[in-house]
Amino acid sequence: MPTLPKLACLLPILFPLMPLHAQPLTLSLNEGGHDIAHEFDACLADVQWQPAPALNCARNAETRWAEEVERLGARLDKVLGREARLALESSQAAWEHGRAADLALVEAYHGQLAEAELGDPDLLPVARQLHRNAVWEQRARYLRRLLDGLSEPAREAPLEPRIRAVSD
Repeated sequence: MPTLPKLACLLPILFPLMPLHAQPLTLSLNEGGHDIAHEFDACLADVQWQPAPALNCARNAETRWAEEVERLGARLDKVLGREARLALESSQAAWEHGRAADLALVEAYHGQLAEAELGDPDLLPVARQLHRNAVWEQRARYLRRLLDGLSEPAREAPLEPRIRAVSD
């Protein structure tokens, strides 16, 4: 089976775990998350989505996202005040617990797909890994947004007249 039709089999598998409230997020061009996503896409293009090499690309991306979460968390910890650092620690602990539950869901979900013989068996491991990556990527993007918020200069909203002249 050609690779492109196999990719079409991944779409119904990937969409059920995608959060409905998710919105596309952007990272600064000079930050790691953007590079990770582009390098992952380039890796997939290089290996032409062949299952085993694509799985290696996805596993490498997961490692990079985990490192990015660690790096961003450390940067936040350095710049936050005491109260915010305590809140960050609490958030990180809760996220780690949630991450474990999300990864368990990914494993159970893909296990059920394999058991029911749904989807392309060669690409199911890739789909599983992509879901794992999404868990890490979402946290990295969230931490990046927090850091970006600290570095943006305060913007003053333009003052609008409260009373407008009424023309006769």
